[in-house]
Amino acid sequence: MKAEDQIDEAETVLPGGEPSVVDFDDYGPPFEGRSFGGEFVWADAPGFTAKILRVRPGEIVIVSTRGRTDMVAMLTGGRGALEIRDGDNIDRVELMPASPVKIEPGPDYRLIALTDVELMTIYSRAT
Repeated sequence: MKAEDQIDEAETVLPGGEPSVVDFDDYGPPFEGRSFGGEFVWADAPGFTAKILRVRPGEIVIVSTRGRTDMVAMLTGGRGALEIRDGDNIDRVELMPASPVKIEPGPDYRLIALTDVELMTIYSRAT
């Protein structure tokens, strides 16, 4: 798999360690079902890629920066927090709708869905 084709990885977080029951019926084409909900490529051009992610409540999605530069994420629906881990430092900020956040290479980023979340990511491919 090429780095630019890599999807954001996800892990399920549920109280009591119960497995998540995932129902993708409400995610029709062009969405691709993922363990965290679904995603689709909204725009793909030589200079950038834009994806829409729908994330179910309680899910945590790793926001991958591998093979990507100039990345920005923006909450377009729901409530979510962005956790930024840089060494021993961990910052968690609640995302505000329509407020883009620059995703810098280096730290690890995780989206924590507090409700159903829709998130747009836009990035350039590393050359």
